Amino acid sequence: MFVGTAFESLKVSEYKGSAMWMFCLPKGTPIKGSLFFWSYVYYMSKFYEFIDTILLVLKGKKLTFLHVFHHAWVVVMAFWWLEAAQSLQQIALLTNTAIHVLMYYYYFMCSIKRPPRWKKLVTQAQIVQFVFSFTVSVPFWIIHATQGGKCSGFQALVLNAAFNLCLLFLFVNFHRKSYQGRQKAHREQNAEKEN
Repeated sequence: MFVGTAFESLKVSEYKGSAMWMFCLPKGTPIKGSLFFWSYVYYMSKFYEFIDTILLVLKGKKLTFLHVFHHAWVVVMAFWWLEAAQSLQQIALLTNTAIHVLMYYYYFMCSIKRPPRWKKLVTQAQIVQFVFSFTVSVPFWIIHATQGGKCSGFQALVLNAAFNLCLLFLFVNFHRKSYQGRQKAHREQNAEKEN
């Protein structure tokens, strides 16, 4: 999905002479063609990711609110991307699939009993992704406001921004609980060893 979207986005950017189209798809953009094909594949992949939840349940692991909320709502958001021809969806698809490549590589290495030491990096990359999503939306808001609301998918983008804000808070909270407590315990252990 990442490679397909990147390739098609580069083709469209070459044709248009700029990548600014990614920030503001014109209202009435038809939901067809190669770019929307990759968005549809992305949407369908979110159903496949429910297998992740099923595997956790079968292993007897407790599901977190973050996990359930994320997996349940990302399907809805991916649908709205398509249904509304939402502006910024190609950028979001590129960043999210890149993060998923990193995340699933990490999971693969764990499954073959070679867990990388950079588990924390996966969570940090997800947090950066959400901050990035707000940063790249600035051109959308400027174009949409100054050019009479000509960008496609405004309502879907507002809902997506609210979803991303919720995810940002949830991932920051997860990071804080998962890693800051461990760092404090590690420092306390080291202090005890020195005494």
